[in-house]
Amino acid sequence: MAAPNSYFLPGFGISRAVIQNEIRYHCGPDAIVRPYTHQGRDGFLVTTSGPPLTKAQIEDLKESSRDYEEKQSRRNNEADIFLNAPIPVAQRTRRN
Repeated sequence: MAAPNSYFLPGFGISRAVIQNEIRYHCGPDAIVRPYTHQGRDGFLVTTSGPPLTKAQIEDLKESSRDYEEKQSRRNNEADIFLNAPIPVAQRTRRN
């Protein structure tokens, strides 16, 4: 069995939920992914003994992430599809 390799994957356009669910499909059953910051860029640290992600696989992850985010947005607000819509939060009042 090959030794595990770790590499940084920039996170732009990739949802954390999607990559964590699909990484084993793309890189093998022993693949692990976690949030990581490299040289000030947010992304993911992928650790696997299998082959690294190809450009096509990364594009698939980005497409799945777009679909996932749109689905989550529709679920939260059926009338308007806006990914970064403000969410009202009830504020507590102080007692004197």
